[in-house]
Amino acid sequence: MADKRMPAVLRHELILKKLEVKGFATTLDFAKWLSVSEMTVRRDFDHLAEKGLLQRTHGGAVANSRAGWQKVDLVEPKVSEREQRAREAKAAIARRAAEMIEPDQTIALDIGTTTLALANLLRDNRISLFTNSLKIASRLAETQPQVYVPAGKINGSEPSVVGPQAVDYFRNYYFDIAFLGASGLTAEGLFDYSLDDAEVKRVFVTRARTTIALLDSSKFNRISVAKVCAPPALDVVITDKEMPEALHKAMLDAGVRVEIAETERLEGTRHDL
Repeated sequence: MADKRMPAVLRHELILKKLEVKGFATTLDFAKWLSVSEMTVRRDFDHLAEKGLLQRTHGGAVANSRAGWQKVDLVEPKVSEREQRAREAKAAIARRAAEMIEPDQTIALDIGTTTLALANLLRDNRISLFTNSLKIASRLAETQPQVYVPAGKINGSEPSVVGPQAVDYFRNYYFDIAFLGASGLTAEGLFDYSLDDAEVKRVFVTRARTTIALLDSSKFNRISVAKVCAPPALDVVITDKEMPEALHKAMLDAGVRVEIAETERLEGTRHDL
């Protein structure tokens, strides 16, 4: 760990070397590692960004060597906008995910528009469903699945239940399958906009026998503020198009199965995207 009295020039060098390895890190990550305040790290980031040595993001920084192929999402789009994006792809992904659920299983369902599309297909399923999404819970509350939500802080416009109470609640259970939404997927892992929601996602990952990420192809090679997990923590990725070669190889090397969902034409025929 770096000393608090370390000269700024040496601190800058360590930041750049660390970013070359990690690709992306938050301000808090570096503050802990360097034993300095987050304000100091933000000033360091600003200084290095002005020199063109890194790219600033909301809550962190990304190495320039990675910025060319990783699109950094700084602000989460509104729910209404996300619901309209790639609707056909999300519906196809949701259908494929629903086919993987068996009666009497215990399912963890993450917050997100694609997971919401999956929830809409589960109204008649005989399952136990755990979620931190109040929208998903309300959709399924009067249907056949048994739905469970945690106590905690209400977060965001979607909205979700987050915080230590929610995390501790989910730690008490095991799940047959956890379905995760995400803002992006890279060779380094799964990313999300919200630090709070990412904490819940990580618990789902650790408590699930099978972890499945649901994301359309617009999420390929995108990073955001919070890293949820590295690729080996995932079992399956369901998407709508072939991944770029390097990303697909990274998934295969990590033991992740990639499934391409099929969309349906309006007249009822099916085709591969």
